[in-house]
Amino acid sequence: MILRLSDSLSRGLLVAAALLVGLWLSFFSIRAAFARHYTEGDTATQLEMAVRLEPNNADYLYNLGRFQQYNLEKPDAALAELTYRTVIALNPVATDAWLDLGTAYELDGKTESARQAYLQAQNSYPTSADVAWRYGNFLLRQGEQADAYAQLRRAIAADPQRAAAAYSRAYRNNPDVDQLLAELLPPNQTVYINVISEALGAQQLAVAKTLWAHLLTLHPHLQLRDFDPLVSDLLSAHEFTEARQVWDQGTSTMNLPPLLQLKSSVVWDPSFETDLNGSYFSWQYPQIIQGVSITLDKSEKLSGAQSLRLSFDGKHDPNLETPCTQAVVQPDTTYRFSGWIRTDRLVSDQGVAFRIRAIDQHPPVGVSTKQVLGTNPWGFVDQTWTAGPQIHQVQICVVRAPSENRALRISGTAWIDDVNLLPQPTEHPKP
Repeated sequence: MILRLSDSLSRGLLVAAALLVGLWLSFFSIRAAFARHYTEGDTATQLEMAVRLEPNNADYLYNLGRFQQYNLEKPDAALAELTYRTVIALNPVATDAWLDLGTAYELDGKTESARQAYLQAQNSYPTSADVAWRYGNFLLRQGEQADAYAQLRRAIAADPQRAAAAYSRAYRNNPDVDQLLAELLPPNQTVYINVISEALGAQQLAVAKTLWAHLLTLHPHLQLRDFDPLVSDLLSAHEFTEARQVWDQGTSTMNLPPLLQLKSSVVWDPSFETDLNGSYFSWQYPQIIQGVSITLDKSEKLSGAQSLRLSFDGKHDPNLETPCTQAVVQPDTTYRFSGWIRTDRLVSDQGVAFRIRAIDQHPPVGVSTKQVLGTNPWGFVDQTWTAGPQIHQVQICVVRAPSENRALRISGTAWIDDVNLLPQPTEHPKP
């Protein structure tokens, strides 16, 4: 017999069923929403509530385990281990849980259990840089250098930013740089640059020089920031020749135009061929200072592709001591300075000149060339300068002194090109 319901009763039952389904879905949705809210908390009570609401959610359990392990007020490694094992029971390839379980085991003195946990993490995520990193550090703490270096090398290859920290930790246990280069550090430009920076920060200049030599064998393409700190530390250590050598080696890897250098000139970029500005052996100058605009000019030059132009606005009376460059010189040596200046309607009572002075002399003593004013074609200026017995660095600047008459200002334009400093032959007295 078929029971037929009236249309109104059928509709009522359908509505009731829909309400029940809706309530059921709402209950679980609300419970899930509360669980998500609690798992973002920072107390044990909140995290435990999230787990009670969603006991089979491995992520919520993992968050609770980390709180139990790393809570500074009341860490509980044993409870964390239990929680991580519950996570792994729900998700056997939970890599982070395996890693933190390994850390918990190690802190609890369970070395072999820790090793197995790290290996399980690696099995679950073989290509992970973080897994290789944490396992490698574990092996390093156990004194297993060869295996530790192999793991850390994998981590560095995947993430070169880890190189400095890996080198620092390994070097404390084993200061054999050659072994670290062979076994720990992959032949990667970024890796070597980062480790050189770490060595310099630790005042290990000799190590940094060794790393630099190995970096060059990779035929790198560098930026100024990659070797400027090494140049700086070499200068500070009074290793002047080595500083200039590193500068030359570093800049030779950059995409720079050919430099028009006289064979024996100690000036790195005599004719302003590069756009480098503001570092040791490059020219250093602000583009705008009060009353003066300083720019490279391709339309007016003595040689090469461009010269340096100084434009005076006629409204100021600047005490100018820029652009400047520095060079390494030999003590007790006489040098011949030379440079070229062109001027156009340069009007004042104080013109543009060059000044050469020792950097490492106190007080600094220098010599200046003749001033140039008015309108002149390219003209040659030169000056003899002798480095004292303790002098290794020289600074060369374009200078202009303030007017003696304060009512005067300077206007017009000057161009600078082909600035050189050449050692002169030693004169031997005739018998």
